[in-house]
Order: sequence, then C-alpha cells, then structure tokens
Amino acid sequence: MAFSLIRLGKEDLRVVLRDLGTMIEWSAVTFLAPLLVSLYYGEPFSIAIGYLISAGVAFAVGLALRNAFAPTQETDLKHAFLTASIFWLVYCGISAMPFVLVQGMTFIDGYFEAMSALTTTGLSVMRFSIDYAPNSLVFWRSILSWIGGVGIVIMALTGILTTYSRASKLSTAEGRDERIKPNIKNTIKEIWNIYIGLTIFGVILLFLSGMGLFTAINYSMSAISTTGMDITSQGLLGAHPIAIDLSLILIMILGATSFSVHYLVFKKKRLGILLHDAEFKVLILLGLLGGFMILPKMVLFYGGNVDVVINAFFHSFSALTCGGFSLVAASDIRQWDDFVKLVLVGVMLIGGSTGSTAGGIKISRFIIFVKSVYWRIKEAILPAKSFFARKFEGRNLEIREIKEINQFILIWMVFIVAGVMVLTLHGNTLADSLFEVVSAQSNAGISAGITHAGMPLAVEIMLILNMWVGRLEIVPILSAIGFALSFRASRK
Repeated sequence: MAFSLIRLGKEDLRVVLRDLGTMIEWSAVTFLAPLLVSLYYGEPFSIAIGYLISAGVAFAVGLALRNAFAPTQETDLKHAFLTASIFWLVYCGISAMPFVLVQGMTFIDGYFEAMSALTTTGLSVMRFSIDYAPNSLVFWRSILSWIGGVGIVIMALTGILTTYSRASKLSTAEGRDERIKPNIKNTIKEIWNIYIGLTIFGVILLFLSGMGLFTAINYSMSAISTTGMDITSQGLLGAHPIAIDLSLILIMILGATSFSVHYLVFKKKRLGILLHDAEFKVLILLGLLGGFMILPKMVLFYGGNVDVVINAFFHSFSALTCGGFSLVAASDIRQWDDFVKLVLVGVMLIGGSTGSTAGGIKISRFIIFVKSVYWRIKEAILPAKSFFARKFEGRNLEIREIKEINQFILIWMVFIVAGVMVLTLHGNTLADSLFEVVSAQSNAGISAGITHAGMPLAVEIMLILNMWVGRLEIVPILSAIGFALSFRASRK
C-alpha cells in the first residue's frame, strides 16, 4: 500500500473523531471480562471498582466524541488510517488504568504493559510483580493479548460499524486486508469463529498436558495470539512436562498461520492446502532450520540432552511465530552466543504468515523480497527488451507491488536502527539492543533482559513506539502522520 500525502480539512477531522468515539465507547465492554473474573474469585471490591472506573472512562470519552462530532461524510481510507492509529494509542491508555488502579503501577509502566499485550508482543515490566497480582489482572493481560491478536479494530467492528465501506477501510488501516469471504462482515465472523475454536483447542490441549484450567486458559490465549506472556515470574522455567512445550509450539504455529488457510482446512476440509501454501511451508522450514542452526551452540551452553533439543527448536519457533515464550531466564539469553541471538533476530524479523496473529515483516513479504533480488539479477543479465513473469503463488506481481514491499522493509529497518541507537545510548550492548528492539517491533517478546521495571524512560518509550509501529505495520502510521501534518481548515 503506497504512502501518499493527502490533505485533511475540518470535516475530515470530524469523521475521524466520530469513528474514534464509537470505537472507544464500545471498547468499554472489554472491561467486563476482568470484572467477572474478579467477582468469581472473590477479590476485594476495590479491585472491581478499578475495572468499573476504567469502563466508565472509556464509555464517557467515546460517547462524548461520538455525540460532539456527527458529520454526514462517509469514512474514507484516509480517515481510517488516522482513526486506527489514534485508537490504538487511546485504547492502550485506557487499558493501562487497571494496572495503575489495581496494581499501583506508574502510568508509563501500565501503558507499556497494555501496549505490549495489545500488540501481542509479550515484553513485560511485571516480571516479578506478576506473582502478587490478583487473578483478574493476570486475566486482563491475557484478554488484552487475545483481543490484540485478532485486532482491536476488528473487535470494534463486530456488530458496531455496519456499513461495508467503513468497516472495510478501518480493517485495512489496521493492516488486515485479508478476505476469507467477499463480504467484510462475514469475513470478521469467520475469523472470530476460527479464533475462538483454536483458543478452545489450545485450552484443552494444555489442560491435558498437565496445566491447571486457569493457567491453560491464559496460556492458550497468549499462545494463539502469539504474545507469550507468562502468568508467574517462574513461567515455563524449571521442570515441567515436555508435552506442554510441544503443545505451545503447535498452538504458536496455528497462531502464525493465516486465517485464510485455517478457513480452507477447517471449513472447506481442504487439508492439502497445508502442502501447497507457500507461507505455511516456509514457516515450518524456517522454524526447523533455525532450530538446527542454534542447536550446536545450545549443546555447548547447556550440555547434550533431550531438553536442550526441545529448547533449541522451542525458541526457534517461538521467535519465528513471534509467540515469545521462553524456557530460560532473560539472564541466560543475555549470555547466549551472539550467533544464537543473530539467528533468532533473523527469524523474528521474518515473522509469521500474512493474515495471522504473528508479527514481523511477514513471510510473504520476505519471499517476494528474496525473489525480487533474483529477478533484479535476472533482469541485469538478460537482453534489454527481454520479458519474464514475476509470480508469487501463481499470481503475476506488478512492479509497483514489489517496490512497495521493498520500501516497507526499508522503512521497517529505519525504525529498528532508531531503536537500537536509543538502547545502545543507554549502555546496552549492540547485540542485546538489536535483539530487544527486533523482538519489540516484530511483536515477538523474547527479552534479553533490557525490558524491566525501572528501565530508563527513553528506552521504555522507544520500545513502546517499536511495538506500536510493528503492530500497525508502519504504512498506516506514516499515512496518519502525513494526514495530520497536512491538516488545513476546510474551505467549504
């Protein structure tokens, strides 16, 4: 999707604020989930009040915006870009309130935690304080990541924005332009059906593997959304059934697989699609390749046993799918060989399939980028007037599409470099800074220990920006900035 500068007038701003208000108003419903959990576990009433206050703020702000701005103009793509970008920032701010009111965190730490969950990143400043958090707040983090996995804009669209054009454009602005059904509302319905079904499957699988029900629910939501947030400081460290590790790998792979593939497999019974879908095949291949590449270094670090083999492949798939779970402490990751970090950085950059819950630049873009290098070489050695098809999955690609993907990757790397510069400026090593920033922007969440409560404010803000940029996939953000900078008074 190309970036272009389009001027906005007063009427355009009214459209943005109207849609923003509607989405914020309905987002108040999400706070009912932790409220019900709090009541179920008999937590102090003051905790429930925290969720009620947060819901009240969301409803009041949304209602005020919706009623104050009621333009007749329909939502256009330029409005959708700005609305989606702002909604993520505002909803993260409101979602941070329970962390402040219930856990007593600072607002910036609460905002970091909410942004990390909603972008399905999984980095956390609650590494140790999570042990003292009530069950409802633990569940709140998990439900935020689960909502973020399917997209909070998709969530807000369900049954709210009833016109095709507005729903379609807001969905596209969030970076979700896949279509399972020709109609956007039916597409959203199918995505929710598949997502809920996979989540329930994950809960059953983890429960049968040895997890308690509450733990299985939280880990399933975190794994299928490829977030990777633990619910205790111990997390997956220490002795536990290997079946849990294998189950999480499977759930993370399911989360990193396109909803379109799931639809064809589960709804259309086309199991063969798994053998023909280029992204799924590359996903499995890269996960296995990454595991084999880091295994020798893991053996040198931990010694040779079955657990080390599981460790290597678990972290390879966790990084590639952007699942973000880890079987070792951040202090171990910091001491890993730079080669291991480099391999994991590579697969985190690539990420999962387009139209999945995973982050990264996406496998389809990676494949096309590699092909574009080959096509450029081929073009250079053939006669000047030669023609050859540039295809991906049987479809001819236009030169414009290829250029946009290459530009996307270039801009993506610019934000990575900016993040690395900020982190190294504050005394972190280049390898650890690169690992942490790529993990944040690819929404992977495996930490080398830089993310923690009390980290420098500039580092925390930079990582928040990297997570936000990674989740919205840059173009909507750049477009929204361009629209905002070009704002002018309407002459109408």
